Amino acid sequence: MEDTTKTKNTPPPQEMMIGTPDEQFAPPEEKQLLPPEELNKRMYSFFNRYYLAGARRDRDSYYALTPEDFKAYPLCLCGLFVNLIMDGQLDKAGEILQNFDENNMARIGLELSYPKLTARRLFEIVNHMKAIGMNIPTIQITAGRPSVLNGVLDYTRLGPFLEGRKDEFLEGMQLMYDGTIVPALYNLCLAEWQYQQNRLMDAGLLVSKTIKEFDNDQQRRLLFVALYLQAKVLLASGKVSNMEGYIKNIRRFAKETGELEFSANINAAEAYTFLYSGNHEALDGWLASDAPDELEDFNMLDLYRYMVKIRCYIVKSKPMAVQALAERLRPLLEEGMRYMDLCELDLLLAICFFRADEKQHAFHTLESVIRTAKRRGYYRLVADEGAALLPLLVEYIKERGETPFLMRLAEDVRDMASWYPLYLKPARKDDVEFSKIELNLLKFLEQGKSKEEIADYFFVSVNTVKFHMKNIYKKLDVTTVHQAVWEARLMGVI
Repeated sequence: MEDTTKTKNTPPPQEMMIGTPDEQFAPPEEKQLLPPEELNKRMYSFFNRYYLAGARRDRDSYYALTPEDFKAYPLCLCGLFVNLIMDGQLDKAGEILQNFDENNMARIGLELSYPKLTARRLFEIVNHMKAIGMNIPTIQITAGRPSVLNGVLDYTRLGPFLEGRKDEFLEGMQLMYDGTIVPALYNLCLAEWQYQQNRLMDAGLLVSKTIKEFDNDQQRRLLFVALYLQAKVLLASGKVSNMEGYIKNIRRFAKETGELEFSANINAAEAYTFLYSGNHEALDGWLASDAPDELEDFNMLDLYRYMVKIRCYIVKSKPMAVQALAERLRPLLEEGMRYMDLCELDLLLAICFFRADEKQHAFHTLESVIRTAKRRGYYRLVADEGAALLPLLVEYIKERGETPFLMRLAEDVRDMASWYPLYLKPARKDDVEFSKIELNLLKFLEQGKSKEEIADYFFVSVNTVKFHMKNIYKKLDVTTVHQAVWEARLMGVI
């Protein structure tokens, strides 16, 4: 990744064996850098007053440290590690782990947040922690994102084992979290998995139990996750207005507690609800003021926000921007084994291709989504695309044939499409003008009048009515009477 902050005055610390980034990460001369002792002090308070967002703000200071600085203040390696991950430099971040003994708490804590961590290695670390009697109660697998299973790491691959191996999960969580909230955390993980399985009632009951457990200063991230999941359950149940209320509640509690590090994701979550309600004006506001700029300071901590922005690009009919951002994310998601995010990315690309009349390309991409969703149980991930996905899915089933899995998906997608017909719908043209006869004709069509009845009212032929209806269809970009009436209502014409 090329970075415009390159400077010739700060040589790369090449003699370090920790994989420090080269001079392309050197800070700009005019920016004031923090001394290593201050960075070390901040790392001591990590997950107390100093969060990932704070470490990100100090990025240039970490990249400017020398080998001597790291030897004198080894905790600064942790700050360098998290910034390398946020920049997508996973291999270089992995090399830093070698600077710590395997029994070192910092080493274990860093490896548990390493995106390339495999499920096997995760269980090895947990067993090792049990063997040496280590407990790290400050591990945060959400990093402020509105998810636990798909937070810092993609733990959705463990979803199928949550119910069958509950005791093992609880035992492992005891090593990484305050033991008093471990049962509630397990329930939250299970609720997220039940949501993906489209077990909405089970998920809703479980998540409602967890909210009170996390309502304290130490567990604000988990409260954010629980509230967001409850809002998603409401959305999937056809209650988008309730979800908007929940987002307001999340924002209020975040403001009361200093917003910690998840305020940006709250804004993105609100923008996500605007996609379902068709509030293009509010979406424009988010894009202008708070959406991440992938062309400047790219940050993997913004992954949820990038996914929302891709949807905005689809609404704005910008297929090239969709593909550019998707292809920037793909190699990082593949390297980090983020299977759920890869499935979501392909799903959005398939929708984008279909709207661009690249039908076969859309079908090929959708096939990849279907394979992954079926294998890993991502039912709601697909179903939540509702009205944006339905035309593509129907066309795909007609051409490729029905299967039980496809028909199950189609049923859930249809439900979402019926509740939220405006989801990812392109913005309507504001400059469309109608003649007086076209406006009257639309009003009669709204009343259910036939072409013959309308012809009699205007003392014209049926062919003349058809002529005016053709013009209306063209202006509204529709093909049926029902669509014309719907669009005219949305525009406030009738």
